[in-house]
Amino acid sequence: MKSLILLLLSVVSLFAQVPASRLATEIRAIIDEYENSVRANTQKLIAAATEEEKNKFRASIPSAGPYATKMMKLVQTNLDQPDVVKGVNWLVTGAASFPEGQEALKILGTTFAGSKGIAEAIKQLEYHGLPAEPVLKAVIEKNTNPEEKAAALYALGAIHFKNFDASADRVSAAASKEKALEYFQQLNAKYADVTIQGFKLSDFAFKMLFEMMSLQVGCEAPEIEGKDADGVSFKLSDYRGKHVIVIFWGGWCHACHGILPLMNQTAAQLKDKNALVLGVNTDIETEAKKALADYQVSFRNILDNTSSGPNTTLYNLRNFPTLYLIDPKGVIAIKNGSLDAMVNQINAAK
Repeated sequence: MKSLILLLLSVVSLFAQVPASRLATEIRAIIDEYENSVRANTQKLIAAATEEEKNKFRASIPSAGPYATKMMKLVQTNLDQPDVVKGVNWLVTGAASFPEGQEALKILGTTFAGSKGIAEAIKQLEYHGLPAEPVLKAVIEKNTNPEEKAAALYALGAIHFKNFDASADRVSAAASKEKALEYFQQLNAKYADVTIQGFKLSDFAFKMLFEMMSLQVGCEAPEIEGKDADGVSFKLSDYRGKHVIVIFWGGWCHACHGILPLMNQTAAQLKDKNALVLGVNTDIETEAKKALADYQVSFRNILDNTSSGPNTTLYNLRNFPTLYLIDPKGVIAIKNGSLDAMVNQINAAK
């Protein structure tokens, strides 16, 4: 038995020592070169003593363009090699805005549509929108691997979900919703346990399904609850009978900084209008208290303690800040709209 164990260990050790192919090494070298250049620039930005120096390094963040050109040459001369998939994946996910990224997308949908090892790149196509649809359908048709099929179903569902969420036209929204439901239902029925980078795709799909069904104008707003900076528990439904503008924000969010003074002004203006502003802060507690002080936030906030806190997760937040207007009956009146539109609707209410 001991000799058998030693033999097995030696075999495992032998496989562990198999060197990477020349192509895999070259692909990795290009990726490392790019990532190291970005890292070096970031370190200079962190170490910069003045705002002028910081701006200099912000303006000199290395472009992925030259590295995409190198990678595409490598890909085109090695299309018959299995390891070239790694280069195609990087171009699709890391250089999507460059011509080489677009070319890699075409290659992914043709040469490698049936290949194993493309699931991560396929999942990322959710950010490419409808132009990626032919590639994703090709993967579903030609690929026999569960990870790749699941990733394609997920990405198609996510693309149509985002179209539904952004559509101002009822007919288009209904069509997008139907397609998103179709792809997510297939994903949940056949590949519910498939994970990519440690996360179940079906969990992401569930959040989008919940948003389509429960976080739209006309739906009763899901409860928001937690503690404020003083440790006092409260919830959204405590304010039933009033209009409530809810803002999800964080001190870490640069886009939030500009709107906070406006939210303070709005909170003051609404005091006599049976309405209020309620914040959901997504910083860790110590940083939350600092942000509340730094921006002199005058409205009450629930501390969610992270951008993946319970309330933020429930509302499937993808952008910060995000605003909701909840009417006096607790129904969503405006989702992710402008502050002006919300104030106008409150002012127009009798």
